[in-house]
Amino acid sequence: MTQHKPPQAMTLFDLIARTWEVKTGVQALQFNGKGTSLVAQLEDGRLAFVSVKDAESPNSRVRIEADTGRSSIRPRSKPLPPPVFSETPVARGTVGLSRLGDHGFAFAHAETGLLWRATARGQTLPMNAAHREDVTALAILPRAGQLVVCHGAELSLVVESGGAEWAHVALDHEVTRVAVSGDERLLACWGAGRVSILAAEDLTLQGQVACDGAVLGLEWSPCKRWLAAGCADKALLLVDVDAGRADRIVDFPAAVQTAGFSDQAGAVIASGAFRVVGWALPDLPFGDHPGTPIETGKPGLTLVDRVAVHPKRDLCAVSYGTGLVMLSRIGHADEMLVREGTGAAVNALTWSDDGAHLAIGGEDGSLSIVTFPKNMFK
Repeated sequence: MTQHKPPQAMTLFDLIARTWEVKTGVQALQFNGKGTSLVAQLEDGRLAFVSVKDAESPNSRVRIEADTGRSSIRPRSKPLPPPVFSETPVARGTVGLSRLGDHGFAFAHAETGLLWRATARGQTLPMNAAHREDVTALAILPRAGQLVVCHGAELSLVVESGGAEWAHVALDHEVTRVAVSGDERLLACWGAGRVSILAAEDLTLQGQVACDGAVLGLEWSPCKRWLAAGCADKALLLVDVDAGRADRIVDFPAAVQTAGFSDQAGAVIASGAFRVVGWALPDLPFGDHPGTPIETGKPGLTLVDRVAVHPKRDLCAVSYGTGLVMLSRIGHADEMLVREGTGAAVNALTWSDDGAHLAIGGEDGSLSIVTFPKNMFK
């Protein structure tokens, strides 16, 4: 006798996410300036490009029942267009991707280390006017139309349209991380156990702070007083720029892969523990001062791998080592399941500037864009 099993119910993730298999682990993700394209930096050095525009967006598939007012989302009816891949390994994995203008991306070439660019459609080209040295860090000044390019201890501002140099400075230490303040007036350049603060307009040195740690990322607070950085050596680095001092919150259970500031929630949050770790601004822990801790989401038995702060709301996306992805309200216990655990960790987690799309890149070669319907957050 044949037994017929009912079809497995579709999850929310199935209905609002698009997922592609790119065959190798995703190392980093970057939306372009206009939010029309997403590029994934793969572990084998290739780049994968997908369009953010969706012919069957969740908003177009939402139906509201006339009698009850309840909303539902119908499944997709058409296959997804495949990603566009670079033909060969082109991007150096030790240097992060950067936006370039409204539509493009900048990266360090895998073989030469020189500055290259990619279009939203996946064409890769060298920026011939740029310096002929290895790139060690990149950042964008979109309002000025300039790219911050670091070559070891040398730092240049180059015109994003072609790579011609606008300003140049030589620091007394190499630079592997660059952060641009929200108003684009200050640059924080970290490397070799110190961070230099520069004026973005002319690259004049404003100050320098000694700060140890295996820094994985660097971010400014909205008020420009603080810098935060997750560290591979199980610590969170905080720099009080006004005071010219740094401190480390140590003894996290795991590496602090990500840390970020939420202007909407008035807080800084970090991964690396069994729940999202955070403190309320401006009262951060420093020296003997404990700061004002906040609790986000619920504690569990699985470590928080990564967090990504929503750009418009007091929310954050949270990924765990199992591949589980949650959406949490910062400073509250509220949580929403975005994706069930897949058994493979998330290597990259980032929001589009408008907060409508969450990109997820996995170590198993999965690449997803989750698009949240407009009526989901009221």
